[in-house]
Amino acid sequence: MHNYLYHCGILQHMAIQEETSPEDAHSVWPKYGLRESPFTTGPTTLLSSLPIGKVFSGRTEETTKLLRIICSSNNTRTFISGNFGVGKTTFSNYIRWKLCIERQSKAHHVTTSTEIKAQSAWGSKEFLLATLSAVYTSSLIFRWDQHGLKLPALARIGDYVAIGTQKAVQGSIAGTGVGVSSTKSVPGAISPEIYEELLRALSQELLAQGKQLILPYDNLENIDSMHLTDFFRMIRDYLQIEGIHFIFMGPPSCLGALETYPQAHSTFSQPIVLGPLNSYHVLEILKKRCNSLTIPEGTYLSPYEETTVTWLYETLNNIRFAFKVLEDTMLSTEQQAPCKITMHEIKAVQEKEKQAIFSTLTQHETKIITILLDVTGKITMTDLAQRTGILPTNLRHPIKDLLDKGLITITTSDKDRRKKYVRISDNTYLRLFYSTSK
Repeated sequence: MHNYLYHCGILQHMAIQEETSPEDAHSVWPKYGLRESPFTTGPTTLLSSLPIGKVFSGRTEETTKLLRIICSSNNTRTFISGNFGVGKTTFSNYIRWKLCIERQSKAHHVTTSTEIKAQSAWGSKEFLLATLSAVYTSSLIFRWDQHGLKLPALARIGDYVAIGTQKAVQGSIAGTGVGVSSTKSVPGAISPEIYEELLRALSQELLAQGKQLILPYDNLENIDSMHLTDFFRMIRDYLQIEGIHFIFMGPPSCLGALETYPQAHSTFSQPIVLGPLNSYHVLEILKKRCNSLTIPEGTYLSPYEETTVTWLYETLNNIRFAFKVLEDTMLSTEQQAPCKITMHEIKAVQEKEKQAIFSTLTQHETKIITILLDVTGKITMTDLAQRTGILPTNLRHPIKDLLDKGLITITTSDKDRRKKYVRISDNTYLRLFYSTSK
């Protein structure tokens, strides 16, 4: 099949695909007997069309460890550490599903419907307001009252969330002339002590009815590393409220910020460090997704070759970007559906994406990308200036533009904050194209 597709001229079909309507693009999956794409790159949530209990795979040791931590106490603090795209959020969601939803009527825990996303300007009030808002909304979504939970504190929480949100928006309008998210600053009329009292009252009401609350916080990298330690210092007392389990998620650099504040770090359990899944579990996830997305009373045709998926994942070492490549390739070849994605199709799409990327680059940007593609790992800005022949002062603008385009990643030395490193982003077609061309 793939030889036929290749010799028919896959690039011509990609040109046709550009003119395909969104409706036609979405119609590709029924040709495989699937309701929608099995290559979804976002985290599997508690409310997604993919049932997390049926499509999760791997992480057996980490799952056992975190379940044991939460079930052994009525107040815990855990940090889940891992690089971008490794599956931190999905792992946290699976833990919450196991404890709160799998046996809902007999569960000893409740949780929020989604993870609470950290914001760069968070202080103690913002943290508490975002927490209470998520809890109140989730109580409505999961209908806690219909499951027999009598929680008078929720009515007060709803009132204060409405007031806090309204005042936050009004305050931002008065200050800047525009509205902003409710997670921004809350006026001083509502003190953090009021929010804290509400959270403590709710936890006590839950404990009285045999329940404990699990709160997940994601995207800690949104908080500048220089301020993250101060953030943990501000919220330390809230994290010790009885009846609540706090789960934080972020890259390894965020864990370092926690470790620099011993008073908070000492209250956390041993961190859960997630490495990349092995290729067996990636294939198992795809099989489980296809089974769950199969059109009722039908069977599905696999849209991928296992050897291709294995090679792609082991090359990228990132499940999110591997699935993105597979989905992009599938939509570019939808004229031939149903067919299996092979390396022929992937390379054709990569070539197209590579040319599209280079067509937008300036001369200096092209020089920088060309040098970085030949580098294994990262190099310093000084080394980059020497290799490209571009003066350090002239690197500033092209580096910023490449960063904005998501083509490069910049990191700072742990020992010397003034020293910066640059490399090609893992989540770009350029990295994959270079890997397949070697």
